[in-house]
Amino acid sequence: MTRRIEIPPRDGSAPVRVPQKSHTAAKTKKPSGVFNERHTSAQDVLYRQWVDDEAALLFTFDDGSTLVGVLREYDTYALHIDDADGVPTLVFKQSLRSIKPA
Repeated sequence: MTRRIEIPPRDGSAPVRVPQKSHTAAKTKKPSGVFNERHTSAQDVLYRQWVDDEAALLFTFDDGSTLVGVLREYDTYALHIDDADGVPTLVFKQSLRSIKPA
Protein backbone atom coordinates (compact mmCIF):
# COMPACT_ATOMS: atom_id res chain seq x y z
CA MET A 1 0.00 0.00 0.00
CA THR A 2 1.45 3.34 -1.07
CA ARG A 3 0.68 6.27 1.13
CA ARG A 4 0.47 9.72 -0.49
CA ILE A 5 1.63 12.80 1.32
CA GLU A 6 0.25 16.08 0.11
CA ILE A 7 2.41 19.14 0.48
CA PRO A 8 0.39 22.34 0.75
CA PRO A 9 1.27 25.15 -1.68
CA ARG A 10 3.67 27.82 -0.42
CA ASP A 11 2.02 30.85 1.10
CA GLY A 12 2.87 33.65 -1.33
CA SER A 13 2.54 36.33 1.34
CA ALA A 14 5.57 35.14 3.33
CA PRO A 15 8.88 36.74 2.26
CA VAL A 16 11.64 34.54 0.88
CA ARG A 17 15.05 35.02 2.49
CA VAL A 18 17.91 35.24 0.01
CA PRO A 19 21.48 35.46 1.40
CA GLN A 20 23.26 38.64 0.38
CA LYS A 21 26.95 38.92 -0.49
CA SER A 22 28.94 40.76 2.12
CA HIS A 23 30.99 43.57 0.62
CA THR A 24 32.35 44.79 3.95
CA ALA A 25 35.05 42.10 4.16
CA ALA A 26 36.66 43.26 0.90
CA LYS A 27 36.94 46.84 2.18
CA THR A 28 38.72 45.94 5.42
CA LYS A 29 42.40 46.95 5.38
CA LYS A 30 44.69 44.24 6.80
CA PRO A 31 48.26 44.69 8.04
CA SER A 32 51.10 44.50 5.56
CA GLY A 33 52.02 40.96 4.57
CA VAL A 34 48.82 39.38 5.89
CA PHE A 35 45.83 38.34 3.78
CA ASN A 36 44.28 35.63 5.91
CA GLU A 37 43.91 35.39 9.69
CA ARG A 38 43.80 31.57 10.06
CA HIS A 39 47.43 30.90 10.99
CA THR A 40 48.72 30.47 14.53
CA SER A 41 50.05 33.34 16.63
CA ALA A 42 53.50 31.67 16.80
CA GLN A 43 53.73 31.84 13.02
CA ASP A 44 52.22 35.30 12.88
CA VAL A 45 54.87 36.87 15.12
CA LEU A 46 57.76 35.47 13.08
CA TYR A 47 56.16 36.05 9.68
CA ARG A 48 55.24 39.65 10.50
CA GLN A 49 58.78 40.35 11.76
CA TRP A 50 60.37 38.79 8.66
CA VAL A 51 58.06 40.70 6.29
CA ASP A 52 58.68 44.02 8.06
CA ASP A 53 62.48 43.49 8.25
CA GLU A 54 62.72 42.14 4.66
CA ALA A 55 65.09 39.55 6.12
CA ALA A 56 66.86 37.04 3.86
CA LEU A 57 65.54 33.59 4.81
CA LEU A 58 66.66 30.03 4.08
CA PHE A 59 63.71 27.79 3.17
CA THR A 60 64.37 24.04 3.39
CA PHE A 61 61.93 21.72 1.62
CA ASP A 62 60.89 18.15 2.40
CA ASP A 63 63.08 16.80 -0.40
CA GLY A 64 66.15 18.53 1.09
CA SER A 65 66.39 21.33 -1.50
CA THR A 66 66.77 24.90 -0.30
CA LEU A 67 65.80 28.40 -1.43
CA VAL A 68 67.09 31.75 -0.17
CA GLY A 69 64.64 34.61 -0.45
CA VAL A 70 62.65 37.38 1.20
CA LEU A 71 59.15 36.75 2.57
CA ARG A 72 56.68 39.27 1.09
CA GLU A 73 53.25 37.92 2.11
CA TYR A 74 51.73 34.87 3.77
CA ASP A 75 48.44 33.17 4.49
CA THR A 76 47.21 29.89 5.93
CA TYR A 77 48.59 27.68 3.17
CA ALA A 78 51.21 29.58 1.17
CA LEU A 79 54.12 32.02 1.28
CA HIS A 80 54.94 34.68 -1.32
CA ILE A 81 58.73 34.80 -1.58
CA ASP A 82 61.04 36.88 -3.74
CA ASP A 83 64.07 34.66 -4.44
CA ALA A 84 67.68 35.91 -4.56
CA ASP A 85 67.18 37.07 -8.17
CA GLY A 86 63.99 38.98 -7.25
CA VAL A 87 61.71 36.45 -8.96
CA PRO A 88 58.36 36.15 -7.13
CA THR A 89 57.66 32.58 -6.03
CA LEU A 90 54.64 31.01 -4.36
CA VAL A 91 55.60 28.25 -1.91
CA PHE A 92 53.06 26.01 -0.23
CA LYS A 93 53.72 25.57 3.49
CA GLN A 94 53.07 21.81 3.33
CA SER A 95 56.23 21.41 1.24
CA LEU A 96 58.48 23.11 3.83
CA ARG A 97 60.58 21.43 6.48
CA SER A 98 62.02 24.63 8.03
CA ILE A 99 62.52 28.37 7.66
CA LYS A 100 65.39 30.27 9.28
CA PRO A 101 67.36 33.48 8.74
CA ALA A 102 70.00 33.04 6.03
